[in-house]
Amino acid sequence: MTSSSNKQARDVSGGHDHAVMPSVAKMGGAFEFSDVAGNRIAQSDFRGRWTLLFFGYSRCRASCPVAIPKMVRTAEKLRQSGIAARAVFIDIDVPPLGVMRFRRPGAAAAMEGHSGHHHGHGDLDRIAAMRALAKAFDGRLVVATGTRAQLNAATQAFVVAREHIPPRRGEVGHSINHSSLIYFLAPDTRVAGYAMHDWSVTDLEQAIRRLAHLA
Repeated sequence: MTSSSNKQARDVSGGHDHAVMPSVAKMGGAFEFSDVAGNRIAQSDFRGRWTLLFFGYSRCRASCPVAIPKMVRTAEKLRQSGIAARAVFIDIDVPPLGVMRFRRPGAAAAMEGHSGHHHGHGDLDRIAAMRALAKAFDGRLVVATGTRAQLNAATQAFVVAREHIPPRRGEVGHSINHSSLIYFLAPDTRVAGYAMHDWSVTDLEQAIRRLAHLA
C-alpha cells in the first residue's frame, strides 16, 4: 500500500489476509527469473522503468485474471503519458516436492479423487499456460517463472504466501492459494509501494503517478 493512499491493505482472496504487512523497505531484492522463451531475467532488466509486478499462476481462475488486465492497461496509460512502465507476471506454479501437506481437513482425500483423471498437469502444461497468457497480451505483459530455488527466494523476498490445494472449478491437477498484491517497483528496482489485486486502473495509475512524483 502506498503511503499516500487511504485504501486498506487487506486481501482475503485465496484465503490469505494482508491486514498487517511488512514495510516496503523489507520487500524485494530477488530478481532471478526466466521468460517463456527461456531467456534469463535479472535485476538489471527491471531498471529504468516502473514495473507493476504480480505473483500468481497462469492457470489461475481467481485473482490473477482480475489483476493482470488492470496491470497491463495501467502500464499502457502510464507509457502514453510519458512514464516508462510495464507489467510483469511471475508464475509460481512449481509442483511441491514429495507429499503435499494441506491445511484444510479432507483436502488430501479430495486431491486423490482428482489424481490421474484430469488429462495431467505437469511442467509442459505449466509452460503451455504461460505461453498462452503471454500470447493473449501480445507483448504487453512479461510472463516469467524460475527454478524452484529462484521462486522460493522471490516469494520470500516479496512476502508472497502460497499453498497448494485441490483444484478449483476450471483448474486441473492442483490450485494455489496465494497472496494477491500488485507491487510497484521503482526504476531503481526498489519496492516503492503495493496495491490490492482488485484496485481499479485509475487507482493503480494515480498511485504510481504519486510515487513517480516523489521519486
